[in-house]
Amino acid sequence: MRSDKVLSLFWFLLAILLMEESWRLGAGGLRKPGSGLFPLLIGMLLLIVSFLLFLQTRSHATADKEGWEKVRVRNILLCISSLYAYILVLEWLGFIASTFFLILFLLKAIEHKGWRLAVTTALLTAAVSYAFFGIALHAALPRGILGI
Repeated sequence: MRSDKVLSLFWFLLAILLMEESWRLGAGGLRKPGSGLFPLLIGMLLLIVSFLLFLQTRSHATADKEGWEKVRVRNILLCISSLYAYILVLEWLGFIASTFFLILFLLKAIEHKGWRLAVTTALLTAAVSYAFFGIALHAALPRGILGI
C-alpha cells in the first residue's frame, strides 16, 4: 500500500511538471491548437489518474507484498526484450510483418492464448495499424524485405 502512495505522488508531481512545461510551449485552443495542447491534456489525464490511485490506496487496506507477488518478472523481461527485438527487425522485416510477429509472440508467450486467437488478433492488429498509420495518416512505414 505504501508503494502505491509513493507511486501516485510521483505521477501526480510528474503530471504537474508536464502541464507546466506544455503550457510554456503554448497550448492554444481547440480550434487552433498549439504544440503544447496534447501534452497538456495528457498531463491533466495523468493528474486525475494519479489522484484516483491515491484515493484508492486510502480505501484498500492490502499489504504491500501482495501486489509485488502478482508481478511476474519473467513476463516483464519477455515484454521488454520483445519490444527491443521489434525495434531491431522493424526496418529489415517491415512494419506489417514485425507488428504481426510482435503481437503473436506477446499473446503466445505472455498471455498463453490459443493459436487461432493469437494469429487472428496479430493479423487484425497489423492490418488495422497499417490502415491507420500507413493509409489514413500517410506515415512512412518501413516496407522491409518483402516490400509490403
